[in-house]
Order: sequence, then C-alpha cells, then structure tokens
Amino acid sequence: DRPLLMWIPQCSAFLDEFIRHEGRGDYIQDLNCNHCNEAQGLYRCEDCFGRELYCRDCTVQRHASIPFHFIEQWNDLFFERTSLKSLGLHVQLGHPAGQHCVRPKSVSAEDDFVIIASNGIHQVALDFCGCETAQSHVKQLLRTQLFPATLRDPRTAATFGVLEQFHLLSFESKASAYEFYHALKCSSDNAGLSEPKDRYEAFMRMVHEWRHLKMLKRSGRGHDPLGAENTRPGECAVMCPACPQPGMNLPQEWETVPAMQSWLYTVFLAIDANFRLKRKN
Repeated sequence: DRPLLMWIPQCSAFLDEFIRHEGRGDYIQDLNCNHCNEAQGLYRCEDCFGRELYCRDCTVQRHASIPFHFIEQWNDLFFERTSLKSLGLHVQLGHPAGQHCVRPKSVSAEDDFVIIASNGIHQVALDFCGCETAQSHVKQLLRTQLFPATLRDPRTAATFGVLEQFHLLSFESKASAYEFYHALKCSSDNAGLSEPKDRYEAFMRMVHEWRHLKMLKRSGRGHDPLGAENTRPGECAVMCPACPQPGMNLPQEWETVPAMQSWLYTVFLAIDANFRLKRKN
C-alpha cells in the first residue's frame, strides 16, 4: 500500500475542490437563505460544519452561543471576511445565551472588547450584566470561561480553550508564546490589511496566571477553607515516586537492612550545572 502514489493521480481533483470552496459551491443558483428561505443568503461561517449560506439575521441567531467564529460575506465576486460584531451580534454576560439583560453595560462606546480564542483574535461587542444580582465583571467573564487580562475594567480576555491549548503545545511541541500568539494573529489576518490589536503582553500575563491556577488546582489547594493564600512553600511540589520516601514506599524495617542492601533505600542527588568541571571518581 503506497498512499502517496495512489493520491498523485487525484491531486487535480483535490485542487478543484479547494477552488470550489472559494465560490458559492452548491448555492450558485440558490440565492435564498438556507434557514428562513426568505432573505438573500450572503453569509457563511468558516468554523461551523457545512458551507451553507444564510442571511444576516439567521447568521447572528445561529451564533448566539458560538460568538467567536469568523464569517465570510459574498460580494457578488468573491467571499470576503467580516465579523459577527459588524453583523450586529452582542455577547451578553450574566444570562443564558440568546437572552437579553434589562440593564446591559457596554465596555465602551466603541464596543472594543478583544477575545483571544483558539481560532484567532476577535473584536466583539460585549455587554456585562447590570442587574441588581449581577456579579463583578471579572466573575461574569470567568463563568463564561473567559479569562480576563486585568482585574480592573477588563477589555481583553482569552478563552479557557486557547489557554489550555497553548499549555499543552508548550510542552509537547515546544512552541513559544510569541510563535503561538502570532500564529493566532495570522489566522485573524494573514495579509496584514486589518491586523487585530496587539495583546501579546496581556496573553503572556494570562498564561502565567493560568499555569499557576492549574498548579493550585492539581495540588488540591482549591479545597482549603482558608484559600490558596494558605499554601505553604513547597506544598505544590510533586514528589518523585521513584525516590525512597519513609512511610510511603519503604518497608517498615528499611533502616536495619544489611549493608549490602542499603543502597536500595539510598537517595541519589546530582546537581550538574558547571559543564567545565570534570567529574572525579
């Protein structure tokens, strides 16, 4: 079985399908919205499954619970990228997706809230809940799995998903935060025509805080009645399972074993930082 040799004759067919996605595809003649079948279908989502075309209102309605997707708009010649914000989508915090708050609080007059997601960097129109029982802005963001970049008047946040994604990639692929962030930046605008606002420093700060929180969570510090502030030095360190630990992985009479077997219960520590120093026997 030689998969590449079998694929070469089909290369042109694959390329044709690539080019087909640049146009309207199955919807060359069908100009109506695929959902309401009334308004003109001019919009499609780059991230949703399927390539159906929808009208403006149906596109916004379908993305009420998935607001961090990129949208393409047909301009009679080709598809050009637009945003859910420009189509009128508002992200309402403090209420279930699709519900409106009677006292919404916008971030600013320009609605310039920046969200760093796993598929790119988005500018969204975000409203905080202003009801009497509303939580703080930071808690409203955290309860929708958005990590705020600052505690006071946050205007930038990262999704839990993108922070977890980088957390894994930094260990497995050794990708730096700079490379990862700029890959997201290119996913948002690879031509440099409308680059998103630079949030690299904010992203680094959120990554540091995310890693610290993961360490506290895995160490069980979230269940301390006195809070994470009661964590003592070294309490989050992971003990080596192979090193001998009295009371954990050593027999009860390990101190009285013959000298010929004492090496089994000896801790070996090595510090090697001076690479010019020659080891001695």
